[in-house]
Amino acid sequence: MFRKITYNDAVNNRIFNDPVSSRIAVMLPAHNEEKSIKSTLDSLSKLKIPDECILDVFIALDNCSDDTELVIKENSHNLNIYALDTVDNHERKAGALNQLYRLFLGDMSEGAEKLSEEHLKTSNNIVAFMGIDADVYLDKDCLITLYSELNSKYNIGGVSANYKRLMPESKRRILAYDVEGEDKINEGKHGGVIARFITAQQNKSFASWTLEQKTNGFSASILGGQCTLFRPQALREIYNHFKLNGVYDNTTDTEDLLLTQELRELGWKPVISVSARCYVDSMKDMKSYVSQQLKWSVGKLDYTTKAGVSTNYARKNWIEELTLFMNGAIRVMLLILVPTSVALGDFKWSWIWAIPLVFSAILNTIISIKVPRHRFIDVLLSITTISAEFSIWFDLYVHLKSWKELSKSERSDTWAMQYAAESGVSKSHSSGLISFIVVVLLIISGIYFNVISLDSAIIAIKPYIASGFQILTYMTLFTSVLMMFKLFRIRGNFKA
Repeated sequence: MFRKITYNDAVNNRIFNDPVSSRIAVMLPAHNEEKSIKSTLDSLSKLKIPDECILDVFIALDNCSDDTELVIKENSHNLNIYALDTVDNHERKAGALNQLYRLFLGDMSEGAEKLSEEHLKTSNNIVAFMGIDADVYLDKDCLITLYSELNSKYNIGGVSANYKRLMPESKRRILAYDVEGEDKINEGKHGGVIARFITAQQNKSFASWTLEQKTNGFSASILGGQCTLFRPQALREIYNHFKLNGVYDNTTDTEDLLLTQELRELGWKPVISVSARCYVDSMKDMKSYVSQQLKWSVGKLDYTTKAGVSTNYARKNWIEELTLFMNGAIRVMLLILVPTSVALGDFKWSWIWAIPLVFSAILNTIISIKVPRHRFIDVLLSITTISAEFSIWFDLYVHLKSWKELSKSERSDTWAMQYAAESGVSKSHSSGLISFIVVVLLIISGIYFNVISLDSAIIAIKPYIASGFQILTYMTLFTSVLMMFKLFRIRGNFKA
């Protein structure tokens, strides 16, 4: 079944025909999702539903300019689909979802009509709201597992699924005479070495994040928008307390993070599921990967700077930020101190500097092994710390860009940046490369015209080498202790 609805239908009680059955409402925002939403709907049609419950799928068609609606219509069999065209939405995903939630909570806008009493009574039969993205594939047991966990304790406000990125198939599997080969590559179903490596890195990140939450008493730091089951009473409290005209705050790039913290503030417990699985499309090139991570990082740091040290999550973020930049400083110091001391004939190796490499290899290998359906090559890259080093330098780059973005008086639209990168229409920004080339040319010119010399540079650094190595040792020991604690925490029988 496929039906177009409006807010006016909720006002006049024209949405539900059955006023007594228990319902689970899927809330799905869709903006130009014609390539991915078919598989999402297919997974919804195969879900196991809790006994005596009806599954209703509410889709916000948000400024779509492609055939998203047509694809939904063609794949609406075995599903109850209600499609809502968003009205004047300039608030991206948060705005689209809020317009869906107003169908059940009401519209606070001036002049907006109230929902009918009959519709509100029927809406009270909704036993859970399931928020998902339009590019996910749900395991058939995902919903029934989340529902059981949501109702295990009354104070649980939401349960997030365990996420895994879908690994693109190798391009080599496309036969030379496959007429759909190019379309498969464009749709992201196949990818080369880089795409598969990036996907593996994303899966390691998801696994590390999942294990960290599970070792913290299954307390979720973020109830991810990819797939989370919410208790209706908790969302009604958010709606009434924070006056958002919905449940999501549109002033942040990470609306899921803020909603999670708001639930916690009101006394609701956000948790991560023991085993419910949700598969998510991966970013398959560096542009889209950087754009996505930048959006998440800016939102996370925006919350952290505003919260200060007032919440556990903010304090944890400050520690992570300090650790990241300390790891970056260690590597920069090694790149400067070691060659300089060797040139001066004063280099002495300390095995203390190898401790982080050992812990990093062990930690990353364990995480790689815990990734569901992991590849041997990913485990090998973790053992050699190659993937770990890539992650550190990549995270440093993203976080430096994030701090730069936060310092601007007018922020960039990171949603638009990510969408443009995924669509392949983003513009390359070469300012960083140009700056690097300028610095290199200045150094070369300085050496050529005898303004600076390698010997003078080494002599200038020499007085600071001993103290530099001392600081390096202390920082190495500190980061080693942090990794050791993390290693002991994830060694349990937890699954990512």
